[in-house]
Amino acid sequence: MTDSTSSVVHDFKSFSTENIPHHERLEYWEAHNADALIGLDIRPLHTRTLTAQQRNRESPTIRLAKVRGSSQLIERSPEMIRKHPTEAVALFFCTHGDSFYSDEHGSHILQAGQMLACNADTTFIRGFGVGVSEMVMTVHMEEFLQISGGKPLDKAEKFTFGNAPDHRPKSAAARRIAQWIDQALSATGQESADTSDTYLDLLEILFHTRGDDAAQVFEQAQYFMNLYLDDPGFRRTDLAGLLHVSERQVARLFAAHQTSFSQELVTRRIRAAEQLLLAEPQTTVSDIARRCGFGSTAHFSRTFRETVGHSPTEARDVHQVTRTAHSA
Repeated sequence: MTDSTSSVVHDFKSFSTENIPHHERLEYWEAHNADALIGLDIRPLHTRTLTAQQRNRESPTIRLAKVRGSSQLIERSPEMIRKHPTEAVALFFCTHGDSFYSDEHGSHILQAGQMLACNADTTFIRGFGVGVSEMVMTVHMEEFLQISGGKPLDKAEKFTFGNAPDHRPKSAAARRIAQWIDQALSATGQESADTSDTYLDLLEILFHTRGDDAAQVFEQAQYFMNLYLDDPGFRRTDLAGLLHVSERQVARLFAAHQTSFSQELVTRRIRAAEQLLLAEPQTTVSDIARRCGFGSTAHFSRTFRETVGHSPTEARDVHQVTRTAHSA
């Protein structure tokens, strides 16, 4: 098999059965899907010759596709999952006609303007009686679990994304994701499809199901920040992992309290340092800097002065003078 039917333009791939002999089309169509999207067993319906085309774009964490084709039945079989695992969640956006989806949990009819999300590594069957017309997005499972707050997609879920005046948050988010996919696949040249903040924020609206309210999550964040206060390598990504949320959610969590992760961490470290400077007058400034998570004494002293208004040594001197005056 040659690459003559699949051309790569930067992060794009395009496929068409147009110039492929009829008896070879199915083989090429399955091979392209396995390479660029999801490995599938495909069977044309009726007696018509298979026609299909697909435009793809991908990044390290997502794959996008716009798919057109004649009537067909596709299956994600156990053998195909073993041969071509995706470790991803798939989102199917029906743009014209309708189709059906069936797995061990039940069946769904997908009409134009509806989107179905499922774990791409579960067995399922899909059928397109009047032909395929859809957009597809796959999101790597590790990324999805951050988005969903650690909750896997155990059952397929269906959403509306059509142009009907549906302003519910999930429908609006699904509609904007569909628009984003369409724009990314219509781009030319080196225009980037990886505006991650766009689609990840929208996916969080659809799938984030964490039951904790914001106040409880912020309280947990403060607990972990205190716990790792002495670690100079503690980062926002570490906190996100401990909370089982994404970094974007961490950023929004602190923004809701008119601060940021870095500002809050510095504030807590300086507050702890102030207490140690006064409570342990014999402990060196460098040791206190280390215990409060500063990589160097110079950095600690500079940050302390910027925050408090004077140096750590001056803070001790002021406290000592005040205490002496009170005891006199």
